[in-house]
Amino acid sequence: MSKTTPLLLGPIIGGLTDTHVNLWGRASGPATLHAWLSRKADFSDAKLAGRSLPLSADDGFAGVVPLDELNPEATYFYALTLGNEKPAKPDGRFTTFPAPAQPRTFSFALGSCFRPEEKDSGEVFDVIETRRQAENLRFILMIGDQIYADARKNNGLMNRIAVSKDDYRKVYEHTWSKRPLRGLLKNLPAFMILDDHEVDDDWRWRDAERRWATIPPWDTFARWLGGCSWQERHLPVERVRNALQAYWEHQAMHAPPPIQTLGLDENRQYHLRREDKGSLAYTFEYGAAAFFVMDTRTMRVRGTHPSEKTMLGEGQWQAFEAWLLDVKDKYPVKFIVTSASLLHPLWLDIARDRWSGFQEERTRLLSMLALHGIEGVYFLAGDLHAAHVVSAELYGPQGKRIPVWEFCSSPFEQKPNWVSKLTYTRLHSGPITNQKRRFCVAAHNFGVVHVDFSNPQQPQVRFVVHYKGKKGWKTKPPV
Repeated sequence: MSKTTPLLLGPIIGGLTDTHVNLWGRASGPATLHAWLSRKADFSDAKLAGRSLPLSADDGFAGVVPLDELNPEATYFYALTLGNEKPAKPDGRFTTFPAPAQPRTFSFALGSCFRPEEKDSGEVFDVIETRRQAENLRFILMIGDQIYADARKNNGLMNRIAVSKDDYRKVYEHTWSKRPLRGLLKNLPAFMILDDHEVDDDWRWRDAERRWATIPPWDTFARWLGGCSWQERHLPVERVRNALQAYWEHQAMHAPPPIQTLGLDENRQYHLRREDKGSLAYTFEYGAAAFFVMDTRTMRVRGTHPSEKTMLGEGQWQAFEAWLLDVKDKYPVKFIVTSASLLHPLWLDIARDRWSGFQEERTRLLSMLALHGIEGVYFLAGDLHAAHVVSAELYGPQGKRIPVWEFCSSPFEQKPNWVSKLTYTRLHSGPITNQKRRFCVAAHNFGVVHVDFSNPQQPQVRFVVHYKGKKGWKTKPPV
């Protein structure tokens, strides 16, 4: 491959900490990524900082350059090339995080659900880029549906649903090649997690052995009417593996390491056996704020027996409770990232695809927070195609009321969901009370969370939604 050949996708800044970063890119053929770092904007002191492993077809020619021994709270200018010739200018910049548990005021963006509708889609990312510069956003949380592999008219596969590994890779290429998205992610570090459409619509395992997955029957019927092939109408384990391999290549590869790694088979694909307790969940910290990014998909089972019903899987539950107890007193602000909304149930939710379809586990989570008296908790969600804020209180130890909040942002670009806005209902079980929806916006949107540690003993967290109105972008007053 020529030294001057550009990256097919990327660069993306991932896995950022106070001393580490993963620089990700995907090429169109065999190559090696070279990462260059400089402390100067003109790139005059740039040096080769690291190389990736050789990019191979096994991973879709995607790879990362992991860089360690960086300085906390330091700004670096970087370039990612396919050759070893020093570039004349940087691709972008990033600033490392504060050391863990150090109180620092900061802001970050969040959102989900990007299904490009037009050739020049991605206006929302241009708006986020403007806010990045104006508000010094430190990173973005992309909470699922980074692609729509099942959207025949929007996935770039010419009226087909993704089935093979190559199909899923092409959907990423089609979606992530949009100029506004590429422009944003070269300067704004990203933390990503999957939801359903990285595999298929509302998918789940139908048996605890994870031998077969399923999609809703109405999808199967509609695809049969539309002349889709058998492979497009059903979800055998091999198609799930293909989708998760593409997810690894494009999202998990540059993320922080998972808390419990999923096992691999002899072909380096997730074996997805029942005894595997791993997941794609991971954690990270920004100063005195701790994040647990849940994997609500790969372990999700809804079988015929009550014991065969789970959203997270027991391994992730154990890791989550251990994390809660570890961060309880160390980090005054805790963010729990879940692709599925937890505090915004819908009375018209036929698919039962969110936490309302797993009510026992929703009660388990809220009871866990209440039992241990975990304060400073904020749920960050996507998926609903409408943004919202919900507040509530939990009955904690000795009758203490513990506030909890849910901030949701969705969609970046997809059809807004007015049903979500109109069919909200409160929870009526578990240790929850005083639940209130503060607002709901059904429009293209993204959220910005502001965490203020001016008073480290009483940090303040605010949520602002930027949404597209009829006459341009507007801002919902902060909550």
